Amino acid sequence: MLNLNSLNGADKILLKYAERLLTETTEPLIGAELGIAYGGGVEQIGEIWKGRGTIYGLDTFEGHPKQLSYSQSSHEAYCMDLQYERYGTEKLSYEYQRSELDKKGLSNVILKKGLINEKSLSDVPYLNYVLLDLDMVNPMFVAFTIVDPLIKSGGYLCLHDVT
Repeated sequence: MLNLNSLNGADKILLKYAERLLTETTEPLIGAELGIAYGGGVEQIGEIWKGRGTIYGLDTFEGHPKQLSYSQSSHEAYCMDLQYERYGTEKLSYEYQRSELDKKGLSNVILKKGLINEKSLSDVPYLNYVLLDLDMVNPMFVAFTIVDPLIKSGGYLCLHDVT
């Protein structure tokens, strides 16, 4: 699956922290990426953490929810359009991504479909790793407020495309 963060090198930083957790803690690892687009990031962490941890991937699985932007003419509202032109939208779907993960035996990758809200992670006890990559100010604020109390001491909070 495609990891858009591999196009700009951010994946190397993100995966470094996911890998570091393997030696920094002995507890079961729990992570979450909020805004996964084509799912490549959670796929890679699922492979790294197989047998050690669970990674949640939260997304609409339908494309960028422009209606959540403060302005429909802002960059944050249309920033994913180029990616959709280049890579299409078929591989954004929940069904496609779940199928690809299942083919690799990555049952430790849990996909959650929908807009981010205060209950999006209500079933998650703690987080060792978080990536917030929602591209828009309002959704990023909501996401931060729900992950902040869950991040364990020594955990990692990664922010991408924060405006």
